[in-house]
Amino acid sequence: MKFTDEMAAAFPKRNPLPDVLRQALQFMEELGCVRTRRDGSRYMTVYPDPEHDNVTANAFHVPDPADTAGWTHCNDPEVNDRLVIFLRTGGDGSWAGLWLDDDGQQRIVHLGSGSGSVMLCVLTENMEDLLRLLAIGYTELCWPDDFERTPDEVFEEQCDDDDDDTPPPLLFQDYVKEKLRLSIPERASEIVSSTVSMDEVESRDPFWNWIKRLNDQ
Repeated sequence: MKFTDEMAAAFPKRNPLPDVLRQALQFMEELGCVRTRRDGSRYMTVYPDPEHDNVTANAFHVPDPADTAGWTHCNDPEVNDRLVIFLRTGGDGSWAGLWLDDDGQQRIVHLGSGSGSVMLCVLTENMEDLLRLLAIGYTELCWPDDFERTPDEVFEEQCDDDDDDTPPPLLFQDYVKEKLRLSIPERASEIVSSTVSMDEVESRDPFWNWIKRLNDQ
């Protein structure tokens, strides 16, 4: 089975894989962006060349319902179908997922690892903005402090002179601009307007409040 089909089959009918993401995954799969681990599990990056695998922690994975249950602390399908976790955003173990809000709108949300990133909130309002965010070229999307800077500025601050610069995902950028007709900003802050920490006492973020209500039950 193709990776894209496996991804789509893992999403619940109530909260399906959006068409715009499915088409993007198909494009990347045709380029050869799918990797296979020794245990047979697969993942996908936005880089066709395997030599670039060590420059990004961002990767698509087939959703595992156990990951959702770990956040909701329940086994109720009515609850768990609302959250599908599918995109690794950092080497610390942070993820992004597709969340069905109270109004039935699919939003992209971030779930920080807690041991590294503590960002827990709506990341983008739609899938198109997530693809734009990925196209900017950050090596990780779990650090909100980086969002005011370009990937090059982040690299210059955090890396040594001997480190290789992180190449932008050029073919994926072309797909977003030419196929989807979407703009790609220089900084994540032009897409992500606000972020929230899981350690906050209160928040107006709807996903933060949804998770907190479930954990308080």
